[in-house]
Amino acid sequence: MNFFTIASGSAGNAYYLGVGGRNFLIDAGVSGKKIEHALAKKNIHGIDGIFLTHEHRDHISGAGIAARKFGAEIYATPLTWRYFARHGNLGALSDRQVKTIEPDMPLKIGDTEVTAFSVPHDASQPVGYEFCHGGRKAVFATDLGYATDDVKERLKNASVLLLESNHDPEMLERGRYHPSLKVRVAGKRGHLSNAQAGMLLSEVITPNKTHVFLAHLSEENNTPMLALDTVSRVLDGNNIAAARLEIAERHIPGELLSL
Repeated sequence: MNFFTIASGSAGNAYYLGVGGRNFLIDAGVSGKKIEHALAKKNIHGIDGIFLTHEHRDHISGAGIAARKFGAEIYATPLTWRYFARHGNLGALSDRQVKTIEPDMPLKIGDTEVTAFSVPHDASQPVGYEFCHGGRKAVFATDLGYATDDVKERLKNASVLLLESNHDPEMLERGRYHPSLKVRVAGKRGHLSNAQAGMLLSEVITPNKTHVFLAHLSEENNTPMLALDTVSRVLDGNNIAAARLEIAERHIPGELLSL
């Protein structure tokens, strides 16, 4: 498996995973040009599939453009596709490019098994993704208000885990968001706080094996240093050590990792 983050945060989310001889994007919420440039910098010149977690703009804004550029298939849940059909978010796609993925029904792509799993968020049918290949597992879970038992099981035994660490509750409370938006962000169909991410990680990571990326940090209600510090303190308090703990940067693509 090869992995790197293209962008992560409220302005846009996109992640690359190379597995089983294929190149995938998980979400494509930045411009097609930015995606293409980030891939070319890593000497990656094609995308086979784009897996969308849900329909919010910061996860899909470049998906249609990238799919047409690379001739890639787009995978999304049935109700997410229904939303796209009503609103036309992705533009024109061929029938071949439209792929439905059902939650909790593993999909084989070559010798890679991909499973979408439901997450609690205020979207049509939001999911995270689990990719298994050659005894290794990569898991992507952003935009979830809390972790269900099923989500916790999906996160366990991951070689690489990209998990939301969206906000600091005190910054959110003091910030300039409208009160209704503050309630939404902190609610059970909103986003994980730093402390919630830390507590969840302490339950699911394999000590000294799981490489953790903290993702989807709020530009208004969080900072990379605060997220790292909060999560690290929770893990230390539970005597848990990740193999590596780092931030998925908002605008700067990360290094290409071989897992």
